[in-house]
Amino acid sequence: MNRTHRAALAAACALALGACATTKFNATWVNPEAGTLSFKAGDKVLAMVAIKNEGMRRIAEDSLSRAISARGLQGVPSYTVVPTDLTKDKAHAAAGKIGAAGAVVMRVLAKDNVSISQLSQSSSYTATWTSDTGWSTPYNPSDTRSDTVLVVETLVYDMRQEKLVWAGQSQTTNPSKVDGLITQLADQAARQLRQQGLVK
Repeated sequence: MNRTHRAALAAACALALGACATTKFNATWVNPEAGTLSFKAGDKVLAMVAIKNEGMRRIAEDSLSRAISARGLQGVPSYTVVPTDLTKDKAHAAAGKIGAAGAVVMRVLAKDNVSISQLSQSSSYTATWTSDTGWSTPYNPSDTRSDTVLVVETLVYDMRQEKLVWAGQSQTTNPSKVDGLITQLADQAARQLRQQGLVK
């Protein structure tokens, strides 16, 4: 493989890696008046994702329910009890109706597209002196990528305590699929809950 091909491959790999989805919580809050979550194995926990598109909501809530169930609880998609026009009051009533021990709520706060320019190894520079303008530096354009940044709020309610116990605001770069995004958010949120002593 010659130098040009190696440089092109390195640039392509850099762009591909830069486009991978990453999720991190930038801010979290713990209710000082709440104790540890009262959830026990087998408890029902309502999975809510506030999205106007009902089809997307069902996909997201199914994914969140699976993530909850994978932790020994029984995730229940909110669309099964509130099919349309989900509101906070309706969700609270639905949680009581099915005897849920708690609820996990997610909603998108912001979505931004960010363009990032980066120098590729194949960029070439030539610096020459001109009497009119001083240094003149023509070069090949750098590689540019566009990142999608999604900000999501995650809330955890404990129905037995009748309190919002935990809240977190996360940022995901380049989410690809809804189920993958929800899984990442659930994993990161669970890690935060353990670190902050809210789950045993």
